[in-house]
Amino acid sequence: MSYKNYKYTVWARDYNSPFLRNDIWMRSFYMYPEALGIPKLAVGMTSRNNHIEYLVDMDEWAKAHELLKQKAIDDYRYVVRLIAMANEHGEKMNDWTEKNIFLADLKALTGQELMDLYRKFRDMQAMEYAYGTAIPVLDFGGVSFVESNLNKIIKSKGSDQEYQACYAVFTEPSHDSFALQQEKDLLNLMIKHYGQTGWIDDVKTKEWDQLKAIHPDFAAGLAKHTAKHAWVYYVYMGPAFTEREFLGFIKEYLKQNVNPSVKLQSIEKHQAEVTEKKQAYIKQWKPDEFQLAILNLAGDFVWGKPRRKDYQSKSYYHVEKLMREAAKRLGIALEQARSAPIEVLEQGLINGQPVDVNLLNNIRKLHVLLANDNGNITMLLGQEAEEFSKNIQREEGELDLKNLKELRGVCACPGKAKGTVRVINIPEDMSKMHEGDILVSTATTPSIVPAMKQAGAIITDEGGLTCHASIVSRELQIPCVIGTKIATKALKDGDTVEVDAEKGLVRIISGN
Repeated sequence: MSYKNYKYTVWARDYNSPFLRNDIWMRSFYMYPEALGIPKLAVGMTSRNNHIEYLVDMDEWAKAHELLKQKAIDDYRYVVRLIAMANEHGEKMNDWTEKNIFLADLKALTGQELMDLYRKFRDMQAMEYAYGTAIPVLDFGGVSFVESNLNKIIKSKGSDQEYQACYAVFTEPSHDSFALQQEKDLLNLMIKHYGQTGWIDDVKTKEWDQLKAIHPDFAAGLAKHTAKHAWVYYVYMGPAFTEREFLGFIKEYLKQNVNPSVKLQSIEKHQAEVTEKKQAYIKQWKPDEFQLAILNLAGDFVWGKPRRKDYQSKSYYHVEKLMREAAKRLGIALEQARSAPIEVLEQGLINGQPVDVNLLNNIRKLHVLLANDNGNITMLLGQEAEEFSKNIQREEGELDLKNLKELRGVCACPGKAKGTVRVINIPEDMSKMHEGDILVSTATTPSIVPAMKQAGAIITDEGGLTCHASIVSRELQIPCVIGTKIATKALKDGDTVEVDAEKGLVRIISGN
């Protein structure tokens, strides 16, 4: 098979990504000719219990990078159009999956009709990935088209002393994220009930079932809020938020004596001040046409690029209903349905063939997916997958961490903090998080936002201008250092660290 002609390197890592999603991601690169007008890209993926490594052939990646970079050089609006296409397609995908899957009576459909929906969903998601993955391909080699040009402009127009302040202003998202919209809606719900007799004490001390009886209007409002925002932290496989999780956010606010009106005003005041500062810098600097375009593009870029992932998260949330229906008909668990290749689902739902449960369990345990030049994807399992995984190039190699005293990364949100390290990568890790702890992650995702809200500071291995940790840390105003490369290897639960985010510095005070 032609996948053997490529030399794979681990490009990035991710968590809670089932076979269902991995297969779609792989297929997206065959859509490059249609979506981007460049040849398909050689990629691969290893998955061990839903924890994945993205694999790329660096030479092939570099070729694709040069083609996309030339498009951006020829017309800087290309990046704007790329993000716009991803968001337009994402909105259409959400509308389609909501109408045809989430709100549909799936029980009334035949197995063939279920699989027709599944294939349509898979193709729409793959096209969304094709638009979305173009940005990291364009940013190959640590050089971001938007960020690098923004840095040049700020350094040429402003002083060294005001660089960080300028950078923060122009990289502020130009619009609210879905998560911030959720936050504002939750604060407005709190404001509505904040002055009611006994409401604060009851919410602090009572559980959801009790509150429904004592404060029915509040309960109805929280149920409506949940119906609107349950998917926001879903990512690939949830779980979706219920009233209890959103109630937990409210309890945490009240525990910290946060006045919702003051908090909401603070958020909106900060956004207004950023807009004013941005306009003032532009007036002072008098940028040329290209510079002005980059200065305006930066905020749209920071908002628009991760929004594509949110659209995908929402459709993964919608399709859970279809996967549950398929699992029920086949007599397997939801997790097993997510681990099933589409051919296995079709054979069971359409032809009535029994499902090989051992195969599905083995796929979840370990699988490797590799792209071939003919459009097919090779899946390796078991010992064959183990052997292939051992030979993958991993850049970190053997690290000498014994005498390490500090880590360096990039400032995502300025500030200082000192605290106890908690390594959090998946929702199951969040139970060990306490208020003020330093959250350390390979790369944060929406599924661990409840822990991020408690953090005194956030540190990640990976990340850039538009990574999840960057955006959420700014929304929450929590000091954040991204791109350390080795934080999750150098730091362990219980270590004490001191974070100076503005300098991108993490000092190790004591370790276990």
